[in-house]
Amino acid sequence: MQELKFHIDESRCIRCGVCIRDCAPAILEFDPERGIPRVIPGTEAGCTRCQHCLAVCPREAVSIFGRDPKKSIPRGPGPAPESMLSLIANRRSVRSYRHENLDGETIDKLKEMLSFVPTGVNSHTLHFAFVDEVAVMDSFRDYVAEKVADMLADDPQNPFLTRMERYRKQFAAGRDVIFRNAPHMVVAAAKIGTPAETQDPIIALSYFELYAQSLGVGTLWCGLAQGALSFFPELMARLGLPEGWKASYCMLFGPANVRYPRAVQPDPVGIHSVK
Repeated sequence: MQELKFHIDESRCIRCGVCIRDCAPAILEFDPERGIPRVIPGTEAGCTRCQHCLAVCPREAVSIFGRDPKKSIPRGPGPAPESMLSLIANRRSVRSYRHENLDGETIDKLKEMLSFVPTGVNSHTLHFAFVDEVAVMDSFRDYVAEKVADMLADDPQNPFLTRMERYRKQFAAGRDVIFRNAPHMVVAAAKIGTPAETQDPIIALSYFELYAQSLGVGTLWCGLAQGALSFFPELMARLGLPEGWKASYCMLFGPANVRYPRAVQPDPVGIHSVK
């Protein structure tokens, strides 16, 4: 049984009951003797660890798992809708990077943000393998380039080559069409058997991408890089993911060597209202 360490600061609690109403597994109630919220005896195992009780309290009176509500990031005004739409609309797949490391502070911010991404059933069973150094990224790049060159010479019908058919001439000309000269890469993995092991890593990388864009960092969902990691198991092994975790997708990122002054004008997607 998990220890919830659910605690109410009686000097701050106003007995509004909002934490009780917002508890999804409905394991909170008013203590009949003290008149403050408590965990219903015997229901501790139903907690989903969402910490909504801590987040929703208007008076910072609720603590759970030993977390101090005063240390939470306070809710600010957030970006204006127009600013948020601009961020989404101007997101670009960056395929041109400066061959240099991002500063450590920016990489730390990107890593710290990942603790906040949503997961199915609030499982938070995600793991991320980061390539922090351009020199390490270069070793991945050089290894794959050599392997692909050997395939082109000795095994032209290899299934991996069909994935990069349109890029063969560029590859032959020495262009890094697989990793796009990106200095960094993050690989998102989920624990096998979790409720949303396929979806959770993709959701996480979507959040990662938008936050990266807000920091001025270029990103790329790269199918060729993902294909290389999948096709060469030795590269996947090098990532050092914990046993029992499955890598779902990778994202390249780094300082962009290109700037887009405006958004594109995409064709509308199919939308209809259900009656």
